[in-house]
Amino acid sequence: MSLEDYFAKPASSKHRKAKKSTKTGPVEAEQANMEAFTSADETEPNLLMAMEKMAEKIMSAMDNKISTVLEAIHEQTVQLQTMSQRIGDAEERIAAVETLASSVDVKTTALEKQVRDLEDHIDDLENRGRRCNVRIVGLPEGDEGSDPVNFFEKWIPDHLQITTKAGRIKLDRAHRSLAPKPGLNQRPRSVILKFHNFTDKQRVMEAARRVGGDKSPRVLFFNDFSAALVKKRKAFDQVKARLKVKKVDYALLYPAILRVTVDGKQKKLSSPEEASAFVDALE
Repeated sequence: MSLEDYFAKPASSKHRKAKKSTKTGPVEAEQANMEAFTSADETEPNLLMAMEKMAEKIMSAMDNKISTVLEAIHEQTVQLQTMSQRIGDAEERIAAVETLASSVDVKTTALEKQVRDLEDHIDDLENRGRRCNVRIVGLPEGDEGSDPVNFFEKWIPDHLQITTKAGRIKLDRAHRSLAPKPGLNQRPRSVILKFHNFTDKQRVMEAARRVGGDKSPRVLFFNDFSAALVKKRKAFDQVKARLKVKKVDYALLYPAILRVTVDGKQKKLSSPEEASAFVDALE
């Protein structure tokens, strides 16, 4: 029952009693009205008490609900504050790491450059240490016998038709490369010679370019370079082949610079890409 129904009920009862009293007479009607007012006065304190109890129950229920909501809000607030603090700490650490990473990147770049410079320096030192060396390719395995130094000191002047004192060139060392010994039908290992004098080495290389390739078996003489420098020089092979087809004079200078002569003018190219672009321009 709602409050409106509760308040409406006495009024309708009084109204019914009033109607009934009009049928019995004025005295009886007046008596009925008095009884109705008396009943209403007796009911009002009970109604107020009921309303107060109902309000207390509503307030208690609301307090309980609100208390639960407030506790949940407090917990969420604490969690949000904790998360906010952790996020702030994480941002500070990330900023510190980014700053450190930036400095590390700078140091790494500097160290990489230093390593490249050191590699180039070491490779240059290695090649300078090989300046008196010559690599012979194509000599049949075992022709040098058990005393390669003595053999090549006499064989080189005879093979390349070089005039020397006592018919020999002084060598410090002579040996086959350290590759495994080949089989019967396999390519022989190259021979590495170290000349005692750089001028003798130059004379041998000039004579080899002049007559060395015309002999049989075909034995070739090369400068002895490091593996890294050989790789750099071989990168020009394709360009050199194109220049040879075009009958353009060229020379591969030390360490790895291609010199091209066109119409009496020389141009030095330091990379295969630059050399390839130059040949394309000739077409």
